[in-house]
Amino acid sequence: MPDSQNQGNVRLAIVGLGSIGTDVANAVRSGHVTGIDLVAAAEPTACHTRDELLAANIPVYEHVQDFPWSQLDVVLEATSQSVLRKIAPQVVREGVDLVILSAGATLDIEFLPPLLELADQTGSKIWFPSGALGALDAVRAASVGDIEAITLTTTKHPSALASAPHIKNSNIDLDSISSRQEVFAGGPAAAVRGFPQNVNVAALLSLAAGNPDQVHVRVIADPNAPGNVHEVEVRGSFGNMAIRLENEPSPTNPKTSALAAQSVIALLRQLGSAQRFG
Repeated sequence: MPDSQNQGNVRLAIVGLGSIGTDVANAVRSGHVTGIDLVAAAEPTACHTRDELLAANIPVYEHVQDFPWSQLDVVLEATSQSVLRKIAPQVVREGVDLVILSAGATLDIEFLPPLLELADQTGSKIWFPSGALGALDAVRAASVGDIEAITLTTTKHPSALASAPHIKNSNIDLDSISSRQEVFAGGPAAAVRGFPQNVNVAALLSLAAGNPDQVHVRVIADPNAPGNVHEVEVRGSFGNMAIRLENEPSPTNPKTSALAAQSVIALLRQLGSAQRFG
């Protein structure tokens, strides 16, 4: 275990050392997340961050099942929907809290309800960072009353959508798009299937609202987009809400926003502190 580990701190393991996992690991190790100790990671692929952690005496495992579970309080999943489906039951079964980034998987009724039932039995908590989206607290508050409709419009540069299954399956030629063009319109489940690396925010909105059927998603390809743009409109008994976020893409992964990693860091700061925000 790393020499800098402090008794009483929340003990964190990270699954996946891609752009977000690396940003979070660096923030914790540099002291920007007080109350949290990084004690392990899981990453089967050779990478610079893996080497750095090993050099700092932080063990990096190939498989989550090899984690020292008795030495962990929380696991951050920073991988993909498919990996999340594999690791989530084991993390929760061990009574360890789980921070989920690949929220798109939660729209599968065969995944989330059994996981929550298991968490009730073991005492684990499942956390969802706000990712590249804002106002989820307001959406949760609105759901206490009646929500009439929620619309999410996500606009990105065509290059950020290049590997999306919906783009490939629909034979959309992104190179030919010279102005703002809608490339998808539908429900959140279809959105996260079609754009698993782009619109996890649709699943977060559905979770916050408590009803995926209330959420309508539009995906726009725009070569002139000012970053990764998410616009949320909500109508309900509380009134009306509209929010627009122009997010800068992550320097290491243009398919996600820099704010996504920052939202994880903000959540971890809460977990390591006595201060909470609803």
